[in-house]
Amino acid sequence: MKPILALALLAGLGGAALAQSSPGQTQATPPQPGRPQADASPPASPQPAATDLRDYARILQEAEDQLRQAIQRSGSEPASNQQKAMTPARMDMKAAAQRVHGAVRRVPRELRGDALYEDAERAVREGITPLSMPLSLEDTDGAAQRVLGTVEKLRAEVARRAGA
Repeated sequence: MKPILALALLAGLGGAALAQSSPGQTQATPPQPGRPQADASPPASPQPAATDLRDYARILQEAEDQLRQAIQRSGSEPASNQQKAMTPARMDMKAAAQRVHGAVRRVPRELRGDALYEDAERAVREGITPLSMPLSLEDTDGAAQRVLGTVEKLRAEVARRAGA
């Protein structure tokens, strides 16, 4: 058989044959929309986990400072412009809140599963939602302030536990 013909067969017919499992092999059920999967935990942060509590407190402090500055820069700027698009300062505030969430998710091993972390991660995640759909200045300011308050409390407790 000529090599090109063999490749064509492999690509056309062979692909389906290769995808079939051998007898005795079990195939994983593909994820189905709307059905909870076995591991419904949020995906891991793309950044590496903090090495310890002191490092985690530093990471949280940096994210907290960035969000505080973004909130101050946004001032009394409207949540959206006349075209209903989010204004630049509000987009910056949303991005800073998302960075806070990323920082919170860099939890070190010794804090994983701790209620302190779990509650803070959930509160920050839920607090970001109103920033994505700005309905009013009060909604976005309130959401950003709640995220800031959550990370402040988390960082203070992490620093206390680290002995810093």
